[in-house]
Amino acid sequence: MKPSQQSHHTDTEPRYTGALTALHADILQGWAYDRHAPDVRLAVEIYLDGACVSVARADQYESHPIEGDGFHGFSIALAQRWLENARQITARIANQGPWLDGTLSLSPETRDALPHTSHLPLTQVWQSPGLRLSGWVIDPNQPERHVHLVVREQDRILARAVANRPYPALQHRPSHDHGFDIQLPWELADGTLHELHLESDLGTSLTRAPLRICEHPTGLEGLLRQHWPTSSKHAPARELILRLAHEQDLRAPRTLGFALYPQWYACHQATLHGAPQKRQRPPRIGVMLLADSQDPALQRSQQSLQQPDIRLEGGVVRAPLNQAPEAARMLLERGAQMILPLQAGDRIAKHGLARLLYAWHTASKTQEPAWLFGDCDQDGPDGERTHPWFKPCWDPDLFMGADLFTPGAIFSAEIINSALQTLKDHWDIPEPPDWQALLAAIALNTTHTQARVIHVPQVVYHRSSQRPHCPSRYPADPRRERAIHWMARQMNPNATVSQVPGFPALHRTHWPLPPNPPRVSLIIPTRDRVDLLRPCLEGLLGRTDYPNLEILVVDNESTCPATLAYLEELTQHGVRVLKYPHPFNYSAINNHAVTQATGTLIGLLNNDVVVQHPDWLGQMVAHLQRPGVGAVGAKLLWPNGMVQHGGVVLGINGLAAHTGNFWHEDDPGYLGINQLTRRQTAVTAACLLLPRAVYQNVGGLDEKAFPVAFNDVDLCLKIRQSGHEILWTPAARLIHAESASRGKDEQAQQAARARREQQHLRERWPKQTEADRYYHPCLNHDWASGPYQGLHAINQLPLIRE
Repeated sequence: MKPSQQSHHTDTEPRYTGALTALHADILQGWAYDRHAPDVRLAVEIYLDGACVSVARADQYESHPIEGDGFHGFSIALAQRWLENARQITARIANQGPWLDGTLSLSPETRDALPHTSHLPLTQVWQSPGLRLSGWVIDPNQPERHVHLVVREQDRILARAVANRPYPALQHRPSHDHGFDIQLPWELADGTLHELHLESDLGTSLTRAPLRICEHPTGLEGLLRQHWPTSSKHAPARELILRLAHEQDLRAPRTLGFALYPQWYACHQATLHGAPQKRQRPPRIGVMLLADSQDPALQRSQQSLQQPDIRLEGGVVRAPLNQAPEAARMLLERGAQMILPLQAGDRIAKHGLARLLYAWHTASKTQEPAWLFGDCDQDGPDGERTHPWFKPCWDPDLFMGADLFTPGAIFSAEIINSALQTLKDHWDIPEPPDWQALLAAIALNTTHTQARVIHVPQVVYHRSSQRPHCPSRYPADPRRERAIHWMARQMNPNATVSQVPGFPALHRTHWPLPPNPPRVSLIIPTRDRVDLLRPCLEGLLGRTDYPNLEILVVDNESTCPATLAYLEELTQHGVRVLKYPHPFNYSAINNHAVTQATGTLIGLLNNDVVVQHPDWLGQMVAHLQRPGVGAVGAKLLWPNGMVQHGGVVLGINGLAAHTGNFWHEDDPGYLGINQLTRRQTAVTAACLLLPRAVYQNVGGLDEKAFPVAFNDVDLCLKIRQSGHEILWTPAARLIHAESASRGKDEQAQQAARARREQQHLRERWPKQTEADRYYHPCLNHDWASGPYQGLHAINQLPLIRE
């Protein structure tokens, strides 16, 4: 709860509130809420005629409008023999707490006037992993009856079920077999959002319905359904094996190692064909063969241009890399509407052009893109498929570090023309512009004009077996470094570019700080654990070289004498110590501190973070001086040098996961991204910097829905929704012992709170938690293995991404 909200509570307003709301047969329902600690789920004692007979936990979804996040309800089965002679039911907060409103009278004269609507069923329903719905439902008028259910989408009935299965929540009832488990039709796994209505045979909707789901066909079951056609001969065996595969998918990861890429490609990519153009005339495509005339690998590249049903009417021009701008002008003069670059030895995949053109036609129905790019892989020594580059959506920051994007790209004449004109007007380097300069000019124009770039998540391009298999293994390229330096200076005249240490082909752009750097307010919540807090503050006070820094330590009810003494000592060093005498709520603590901060930039920092390098904060602030950047995250390391946080990927197990947990800080990571500044959908609040105005404009951290977990993901998604970008930079490195202070969510109450926060994230951001634009859908989605650790057994890909 925000401090501003707390101020609305008067001294006479009670801290606790709640009520008994209904008694349906032997099921008692109600709710209870702590205004001062909205994330706490209260225990409630149930009394019959003044005697306590049971205890319930108020942590269920409550359909009535109450305070808090909606998960403060309870329902509990009372023994029928208890109710037979009882006169009234009361309840209070456990351990001598106040009594709840709504005493229920059970006298014969008043039983019929109990505050409930008898025709409404008691229900709970949840979406289980994948296409499953589970829960329970009871008819209050006939509690022994098994209710029949219908699942429908609009007017179409998708499934029917009977609530006749044992359910753990009903274990204390005489009959607890009122649960259900519904398998939804496979065709709902089409990657689109579906709104499902669940109705009982009483003609009413179940609690929490309608449900919104978005699923893709994945796993072993998906593979079998796609590649094992239905036939009467094998129908019984097929259905049995599909059912077994479904059960296996619920219990086992769906990640394939990269060593299985040849088989994965044969299954998922080799059989893809370009879609027909349907009376749409394809654009005139010109091909720029980047090769010397004597290059022996040129023939393989030329042969791959013989694409099925595609005519290259824009011509073919061969030129060495240093003459690429002239080759592009020649193709435009010949009337090419799109230009496809192809380096000697590389090949266009079969149907690769058709896939790109179909995506171009599809995207052009709304707005014609400036250019498109697909994925690529590499020819192995014996012609096998190896080393896939599964790419994110367009990211100019990542492009400046390593060019993952242009192998497999096709450019419109408009963006080529703009790039050539930019080189003509602004190229200020003695050496004439070359292929790398042309690419930098294309990226620069794309960024300045916010031109539309489409990613086609299919392999359309095969790199030569003679090339290094990863950008981090390429040798130094002075031409590219020169071009990126020129590009950076066009964006900021004082920007510079350097090679990433240990990786000469990867580059890091250094953005300048203003002459008078903005004030940064670092906010550090803490409770006791002076052993963590002391090294954190020592690093901020003694090893951080940023000149305009405010440090606010928020004391959340510390009681340790050593901690209290250290907090008093900190005030003598200019650190502001704020008090937050309320139960732990990470979001509320930081929101309160932001109202007290004086900086124009806000830094959220955990008390278990330790500074490694003095320039970490300056590196982050420099990015925030760039237009359009809304937040910056850091590279956080375990004490042993392994990566704890390298950005956040959404869609892992339907939620979110940190990148890089299997990488050392000096490893390149997948395609070099462990060493490259890049855009992310989210970053962790363990070390997060953003403008104070952006923080306030999006409402800060959500205290009700995300008191502990996923508040940073939700914040970043709100920032992106407001039109700002989220950046992660490896140039800011710190040590972080994750959750060392708070601990893991292992206790029952913490686990229940974690489940609620997970549900809130899925419901608030259904599309974002299904797919991350900066993470390829063909990469694994399992939390246990971690992002970028393998291939995803997916059967249906989006046609375009942007």
